[in-house]
Amino acid sequence: MNNLKIILISLISAASTLVVAPSSVVAQSRNELVYTVVEREPEFPGGKAALGQYLAQNIRVPNALVRKNYNTGPVAAKFIVDKDGTVRDVRVTTKPLDKDVQKGMQEFMTTIIAAIEKMPRWRPGEVSGKPVAVFYTLPIEVNMQ
Repeated sequence: MNNLKIILISLISAASTLVVAPSSVVAQSRNELVYTVVEREPEFPGGKAALGQYLAQNIRVPNALVRKNYNTGPVAAKFIVDKDGTVRDVRVTTKPLDKDVQKGMQEFMTTIIAAIEKMPRWRPGEVSGKPVAVFYTLPIEVNMQ
């Protein structure tokens, strides 16, 4: 577990709890209703603090990024939390990459996807008291200090 000092993951919940009318879009892959705004947001078991711990334990920062002390900048994991709480359709977006760190960032993004795909079931989002599938964006920032 070398480079433990490197991982300082801070989460900024982009899926903030706003009290607005629920809206939805249709997921193209399964022709199903997936919400973008809900009355009750999906939640990782144990809340945001537990989510931060989970990510810190399961996301490995590649040595290529560590050696260059590379600031990953904003990285966003986007996925669907299904109505049964499972996570699926994980994607990761990032800022444009410098050529000398592309391989390291690809490895980093793969690690993020793997960690999210093996997450325990979340408490699903709700509309009118019923569980629904929700698009979720999870910003991840890694500070190398």
